[in-house]
Amino acid sequence: MSRMNTLPEVSPAVILLAEDKETDAIFFRIALQQSGLPHILITFQDGQQTIAYLRGDFPYTDRSDFPLPRLLVLDLDMPRVNGFDVLSWLASQSDLKHLPAVILSSSSRDSDIAKARQLGAVDYHVKTHHFADLVEIIQSLDTRWLSQLPSHRHVEKASA
Repeated sequence: MSRMNTLPEVSPAVILLAEDKETDAIFFRIALQQSGLPHILITFQDGQQTIAYLRGDFPYTDRSDFPLPRLLVLDLDMPRVNGFDVLSWLASQSDLKHLPAVILSSSSRDSDIAKARQLGAVDYHVKTHHFADLVEIIQSLDTRWLSQLPSHRHVEKASA
C-alpha cells in the first residue's frame, strides 16, 4: 500500500487591506486570487474606516458578519488616518495585540520602514507593479503569518 504525501489544507483567513488607491486594491485582490489561496479580502480606503471595522463600530458590530482579520495590510499614505496612525492605535489595543500588521507602501525610505517597525509593523514590503512579484509577496505573507500555528507566529513576531 503506497501513501501519497499531501500538502496541509489551508483554511481561509480574513485579510483586511487598507489601501486608498482603488487600482492598487484591485491589483492586490487579483494577485490573491491568482495565488490560489482561499483567503477572504476586505478592503477599506482609509485608516479611519479600518479602525472602525477593527473596533466593531456600527455597522461592523456583528462579528459573524464582520469577522476580525488574521492579517492587516496597510498602506502608509492614506487620507484622514494614515497607516502610521493605524499602527499607533493598534498598539494601544490589548485585545488586538495578536493581529499582525504588514505595511505595503510605495515608500522605500529607511525612515518610514524604521518608524513602521517601531510602531509595531511585523513586516514591510514596497509596492510593486509587477504582478508576479505581488503574488509572491502574498504567498510569503500567507506562509509567514497565516499558515502557521499561532505559537509559531508569536515566535516569528518576536524575532522580526
